[in-house]
Amino acid sequence: MKRNMRVIQISGISGILTAVFFISCLAAGFVVFPAFAAMKLWNFAASYFEFPAINIYQGLMLWAAVALSVMIINNKKKYLTSFNCKTQLSEEEICNILARVRKQAQINSMLINQNKEISKEKDKENV
Repeated sequence: MKRNMRVIQISGISGILTAVFFISCLAAGFVVFPAFAAMKLWNFAASYFEFPAINIYQGLMLWAAVALSVMIINNKKKYLTSFNCKTQLSEEEICNILARVRKQAQINSMLINQNKEISKEKDKENV
C-alpha cells in the first residue's frame, strides 16, 4: 500500500455540496467553455465565409471532434486506431458457410410452415 496515498473524504451535506461544486466546475471548464468558444469562433468565421451558424450543442460536437483528433494525433502508442483487411476466405471456408446457411434456411422454412399450420388450427377452432 502506498504511504502517501491521498483519500478524499466526503462527509455530510457540506461535503456533497463541495463535491458537486468541484464536478460542475470541471465540467464547465473542460466541456462547456470550450464548446462555447468553438461555437463563437465558428459563428465568427461563418459571418465572413457564408457558413451556417451553429448552436451550443453543435459547438460541443465540434469541440469533441477537435479534442479527439488532437488526442489521436498526439498519441504515443501508434495502435490506438488501426485499419486492416482480412484475407480472402478459402474454398473450404466458403463451402462451410454456405452449408450452414442452407441448414438455417431449412430450419427457418420448417418453423414458418409449422407456425402456419398452428395458425390454421387456431382459426378452425375459433370458427
